[in-house]
Amino acid sequence: MDRIAYMNGETFVYWNSIILTLAAATAICFFLAFYLSRRGNAVAGFAAVPLSLVLSLAAARFFHWYCRADSYDSFVSAMTDYTSGGYALMGVFLGCFLAALVLRGLFLHRNLPEMLDCMCLAGAAGIAVGRLASLFNSSDRGQIVESVKSLPWVYPVTNVVSGATEYRLATFMIQAMAAGMLFLGLTLFYHSGKKRGKLRDGDTCLIFLLCYGASQVVLDSTRYDSLFFRSNGFVSIVQVLGALALVLVIVVFSVRLVKRRGFKGWYLLLWVPIAAAIGGAGYMEYYVQRRGNEAAFAYSVMSACLAAAVLFTLLIRALGNGRKTKNFVG
Repeated sequence: MDRIAYMNGETFVYWNSIILTLAAATAICFFLAFYLSRRGNAVAGFAAVPLSLVLSLAAARFFHWYCRADSYDSFVSAMTDYTSGGYALMGVFLGCFLAALVLRGLFLHRNLPEMLDCMCLAGAAGIAVGRLASLFNSSDRGQIVESVKSLPWVYPVTNVVSGATEYRLATFMIQAMAAGMLFLGLTLFYHSGKKRGKLRDGDTCLIFLLCYGASQVVLDSTRYDSLFFRSNGFVSIVQVLGALALVLVIVVFSVRLVKRRGFKGWYLLLWVPIAAAIGGAGYMEYYVQRRGNEAAFAYSVMSACLAAAVLFTLLIRALGNGRKTKNFVG
């Protein structure tokens, strides 16, 4: 149940809606600040905002309907009546990407990677704020935790059946902190790279996908209200998309490395550990689903595996941006 911020007759305004509105405003302001300061294309910048909002709203509702169809009377009502119901963050990613693609097709801007860089930076800031909406409802929590009973790790939830207070892992708060740190780190990376003139357009977006995708593979696993595929009902869509984003970035940076420096046999010393780390993370997901009492151990190992995959991928990027060589046999 969402907490009511204030009432005016038959009109109810919820804290959840207020926080999400602030998150959208945060993302919009940062996007315009990054994009206009870099490109100065006001037409494309201001056109991207309403188009992204419309497409993100529709896509976010569609994905939520797909995963929570029982929350709506029908598909038509889900897509036309926005006075109730929920939204899935993955739809916002899709909506923003489509908006940038449409504007590129209309030739309002010519550098798609650059706009995506700015969108990802702004998105990280928006997610950091938006996740705090769960402070005012019971969403985005994890398992019951006995040892800690305070933020940022744990937040109380009232059991709707027994009425007892349960202290559950505050997944939403950890997600907010992770997004906030990612925003700060990528902002410094973006500005320093552009200042030195050595940052390739699109790399900020790719690193965001790499780090955010890896974080969500772990954090979404802890949630008790994850969104699942209809086909099986237990595989998290967010985890799958996070893993796909991770693999996509690994492939892009690896291809760049081979094209720039030629193939070397020692590249296997980079790719094999990445494959092993991803495999280890996958196994720990299997492990934790069967041994929930060892969740702390499982998620610690899973996080370490994914962190290793991220670090090796960043090393591949650094090598791929280095000195170009002509030979393709190592």
